[in-house]
Amino acid sequence: MNRLWVRLSLAFAAIIVITFGTISFTARRFFNDNNLRSLALFYFERPSGLANQLEEHYANHGSWQGVSTLLEGADSALFFTAGRRKILILTDPEGQVLYATAGTGRPDHLEPYQLQQSLPIRVEGQTVGFLDLVHQERPPGRLFSVSAPDDIPAGFADQTSEFLLQLLLLGALLAIVFGMMVSRRLAAPLIHLVEGTQAIARRDLSFRVAEKGSTEMREVSNSFNRMAAALEDAETLRRNMLTDIAHELRTPLTVLEGNLRAILDDVYPLEKAEIARLYDQTRHLHRLVDDLRLLAQAEARQLPLQRSPSDLKVQLEEAAELFAPLAEEKSVALETSLPRTTVLAAVDRMRFAQTLQNLLTNALQHTPAGGVITLSLQTEEETAAISVADSGEGIASEDISRVFDRFYRVDKNRTRDSGGVGLGLAIAQALVEAHDGEIDAASVGLGQGSTFTIRLPLVRGEDLQSLAPAHSEASPESRTTSHSV
Repeated sequence: MNRLWVRLSLAFAAIIVITFGTISFTARRFFNDNNLRSLALFYFERPSGLANQLEEHYANHGSWQGVSTLLEGADSALFFTAGRRKILILTDPEGQVLYATAGTGRPDHLEPYQLQQSLPIRVEGQTVGFLDLVHQERPPGRLFSVSAPDDIPAGFADQTSEFLLQLLLLGALLAIVFGMMVSRRLAAPLIHLVEGTQAIARRDLSFRVAEKGSTEMREVSNSFNRMAAALEDAETLRRNMLTDIAHELRTPLTVLEGNLRAILDDVYPLEKAEIARLYDQTRHLHRLVDDLRLLAQAEARQLPLQRSPSDLKVQLEEAAELFAPLAEEKSVALETSLPRTTVLAAVDRMRFAQTLQNLLTNALQHTPAGGVITLSLQTEEETAAISVADSGEGIASEDISRVFDRFYRVDKNRTRDSGGVGLGLAIAQALVEAHDGEIDAASVGLGQGSTFTIRLPLVRGEDLQSLAPAHSEASPESRTTSHSV
């Protein structure tokens, strides 16, 4: 009984029953003897009403002779429902009945107190008669009457009441059946959503609900499917990340374990050169753990940033100066294209420098000797656009959307030593987004080079007061830089 479709079905039936009951009760309360009499007399008294016609008749004839024809026409139009019928009566000023509705039980005269409540007929200021409707008790079984009662069969009112009751029951039954059909149809998408949530709880993240029903239900179903797809993607990414982390950690740990066992078994001598190789593996493990921790903090928006208005032009010049010897060593030309004016953005200098270093490191790794790397800065309305473009290997169209994924390498043949662990671009993206910016990659194709563009919101004049320069010492996380790619 607590199902939604059951409640809706009962609600439909209740509405029908209440509507019929209200109409029936209101009709019985309104169409009583007194209300009907008052309503009839009101219409008699209106201009061109029956009272006015009687006044004209008396004025034209000087008496009530021939008035029966006029009153019979009016009498035939009267229709009343009650336990007692109404008799249309015309009397003279003394109460003597001049006309009464045909039938039995007609009174011969009206008492003075009855005349006081009747509608007077006046001609030239004198009262010449009274018009009224009086009650007549009907015999048992005759609860429905009109001006021609002999035409109505006995028991007609009971039959009518029974018919109305049957109609009410039929309407309620149809309302219940129709309500059940509509309710089940309305509740069906909710049932599918319940099944979907149960499937998600069972970690069946591939479950999708059918998007049908009303506009609201379609929107809910669509939102559920998007949520399920996001959870499935996140679960896939989590599994891949765990697999990649396990793989990346296993390699240096295997090297450490093998070399230490070899030293213990006197296969390798205990020399500084061997210890240095082991130390390099521990440093690699330390960098990997630091990068993963940094990436997790940045994506969770929990990375502490010391943001202040900084000149991006100066930071790009420092990055170019830092990488100039490395580019020269690889015979790669490192060029800059910077504006002459100051370009301010609210950044953490250390973290933004780390982002630039990761992008430049990635460009150097994928640009052969004789190639060119261009570091440029432009302003676009309310944003600053920083681009790192190279003339290197380029990126295939199917890889563009995945270059910022953790541990993803465009060149699957690259080793960890030559190509990094695949975290540099992911870290760069997380740091840019932590600065309320965007980063994207573009490439014409393999062998055509690639361009990575960062867009950061510029600091406007009214923002300078709220962004006071940070003079406090940066946190240990802010001082650490990484070149992981």
